[in-house]
Amino acid sequence: MPRSLDQVTAALAHRLGASHGDLSGVLRDEHERWALYRRAFDDPACLPGLFDAVAVEPDPSVALGIVLQVLGGLPPSDRPAWTDRLGTERGRAYAARRARELGILRSASVTALLGDVSVPESWSDWLQLRLTESSWEPAVLNRLVAAGRTKRIRRLAFEREHSIRSQGPSRAVS
Repeated sequence: MPRSLDQVTAALAHRLGASHGDLSGVLRDEHERWALYRRAFDDPACLPGLFDAVAVEPDPSVALGIVLQVLGGLPPSDRPAWTDRLGTERGRAYAARRARELGILRSASVTALLGDVSVPESWSDWLQLRLTESSWEPAVLNRLVAAGRTKRIRRLAFEREHSIRSQGPSRAVS
């Protein structure tokens, strides 16, 4: 039987050690609910409650925020269940794209994807920025230097590529 927003937030608050009196504004104020959810992100035992919250959260932006926050810590096979909980097609599409991009970000080699010229141009700013921060692949960084969507992305990719090049072959793999 589906739980109500009241039941979901009360269970999360109880799990986090909040008293019932602490919940006075949670049901009517999305900012208060978001504060509760943010606390719950730090407790793995709250994951089922957050999953329930996505389905009953009345503010689609808050529900999407929950999913986006949780996706990175989930195994790829669990991500579709979370994105499917969102109440709007737009939210589901956005979250599904983020899930795909997390797969790209965490793949063993992004260089292989560069064979398709349209692929990097279809990457979101979010993914391009994450790749500039984490990629050790020269081909990926070079592509972002040349074709990153924003000046910031191109600059950060250039700086990272230069930093990696200056470290030489003795760099530690992250």
